[in-house]
Amino acid sequence: MEAKFLTPPTPAVTPHYPASYTRNAHRIALPYLNRTVMVSVDDIVCLEGEGNYTFIHTRDRRKYLVSKTLKEFEKTLDSSIFIRIHKSNIINLAYVQHGVFARDRIIRMADNREVTISRRRMREITQLMNQYQEFLN
Repeated sequence: MEAKFLTPPTPAVTPHYPASYTRNAHRIALPYLNRTVMVSVDDIVCLEGEGNYTFIHTRDRRKYLVSKTLKEFEKTLDSSIFIRIHKSNIINLAYVQHGVFARDRIIRMADNREVTISRRRMREITQLMNQYQEFLN
């Protein structure tokens, strides 16, 4: 008899939303494998742009490829929670785990993904992240 080892499912990451934020209020439809998947906006950790396509990374560690640009998503997502930190990245502030604002300009997300901050947006992003942290407390 052959033993089969199943890898334990990776746990979903936990967001930190303000108490006044209404969770699961918005969903977006994503075309995925010849069907449409509804994803709660609150479950999106970050969005990564690749030309005219966007990879959407969710808290359950899934990755969806959508044929929309980051600019289109930037217009529709809540700007108090989602911020564009680079020409190819939008992050959800609720999933920010750690920010390194030295030479590296890196933000670590709750799923251990590291995202680089644009040099030009560094000051603005630092202020937005500080405001969000104050809003949480």
